[in-house]
Amino acid sequence: MGHIHGTGNKHALGWVGTGRMGYAMAERLAKAGCNISVYNRTRSKAEPLAAAGAKIVNSPAELAGCDVVFSMLATSEDSKR
Repeated sequence: MGHIHGTGNKHALGWVGTGRMGYAMAERLAKAGCNISVYNRTRSKAEPLAAAGAKIVNSPAELAGCDVVFSMLATSEDSKR
C-alpha cells in the first residue's frame, strides 16, 4: 500500500468499529498523524489505538463534531447499540 497523502491531519476524523478491518484502517490513519477519534462498543478493543495517536471516546455522540465519520460495523443492527 502507498503512503497516505492529503489533508487528513487537518480534518477531524471519527471512527466507529475496531473489528478486523476497522482496527487496521484506523491504526493506519492514526500512525499517519491524522486527527482521529475512535469509538468501539467494547472500549478495550480500541484502547491500543491510543498508542498510535488516536483519541478513544466513550460514545458515538462524541464524534458529532468530526468533519468525517467512518463506520466499520458488521451489520446495521450493530449501529443500534
